[in-house]
Amino acid sequence: MNILFLMKVFEVGGQEVVTSTLAQSFVSHGHSVTIVSFKQPNPLMLERLDKRIEVFTLDELCYSKENIEKFRSVLINKQINIVINQWGLPYIPAKVLNEAKKGLAIKTIAVYHNSPDSNARIKEVEIALLQTRNHLKRWMLQCKKFAFKQITSQSMRYVYNHSDLYMVLSPSFIDKFKDFTGIKHPNHLIVQTNPVTVDASDYVFSSEKKWKEIIYMGRIDYNQKRVYRVIDTWSVLEKQFPDWQLTVVGDGPERKKLEQQVKDLGLQHVSFEGFQSSIPYYERTSILILTSEYEGFPLVLAECMSFGVVPVVYGSYSAVYDIIKHKENGMIVQPQNGKFEVNEMAKRLAFVMENESKRNEMAQNAILTSKRDYSLESIYRSWEKVFDKLMQ
Repeated sequence: MNILFLMKVFEVGGQEVVTSTLAQSFVSHGHSVTIVSFKQPNPLMLERLDKRIEVFTLDELCYSKENIEKFRSVLINKQINIVINQWGLPYIPAKVLNEAKKGLAIKTIAVYHNSPDSNARIKEVEIALLQTRNHLKRWMLQCKKFAFKQITSQSMRYVYNHSDLYMVLSPSFIDKFKDFTGIKHPNHLIVQTNPVTVDASDYVFSSEKKWKEIIYMGRIDYNQKRVYRVIDTWSVLEKQFPDWQLTVVGDGPERKKLEQQVKDLGLQHVSFEGFQSSIPYYERTSILILTSEYEGFPLVLAECMSFGVVPVVYGSYSAVYDIIKHKENGMIVQPQNGKFEVNEMAKRLAFVMENESKRNEMAQNAILTSKRDYSLESIYRSWEKVFDKLMQ
């Protein structure tokens, strides 16, 4: 089978890492894989990519005759059978794709990598609404939010209606998709989760090798990740657990503010590591904390679980309830009156920190869950069934 991944960009990010991992798996199983990006790929991503996978670049993200012709040339020359559009929301990639494949026997799959009812633009308006009491500004922001939701919904409907299959990452997203798009009977909507993108096949769990360490792993931003909540939670726990350490692995626009927050609170056991390879941290750490305001399918959860790291996660998004079984393979901290509550998160973390035997039990259950549900091989088999069904 000749498969093409269509990317809006090919930067260093979760969606791109998933694409690279799947592409490598498809190639290893005998498929031919091509990647097309609307923008120049990041050199780091190209370096990590299997050399059997060819990458082509179009002329920026726009609907143009030049893009359509370039894309059509790739589709014909590579004899593509299936295109996986990794941006299941913007209509431009789907529109270019459908013009380029006219008259060709090509099937298309669109994938949406977030919760269908939320994205960064909508969340920015919601944040602004919380920060103003001015009635005129609030009215204008409400109008803006309504407009963003309408535009997003229409775009999602367009991509759905112009794809052979439309994928979401969680069973819980099916009803959200219906409500958000107004499509009451989405008969070609399917669920396909992402795989673990780090190799834990040789990992053997040992409680003796686990440090008394909590990690945050990911981008440091306000809109989505709300990492300041991690610091606020740790400020409640640090004196109670002087032999534990909080480690922040990642970078982003809020890092300096976060470092200042640590100084202002006088915290002594916090380390900022920047972007690093995740595996050494997963191998040694005991607990992962995630306090995001919204997510799609956070890769970090299945990845950390594959190394026996117990996730303690704010339950602000529905997919987390598919991944974590509370007190079995991790902990879910429920919103309190619809909001994040620092003391509730600290209470759940303290339970895991204090109870070593329960922590080890959850760690081993987490490994079993990750291997059973999110291993690359099991996810590949699921994709193969999708391909077979599509090409019948």
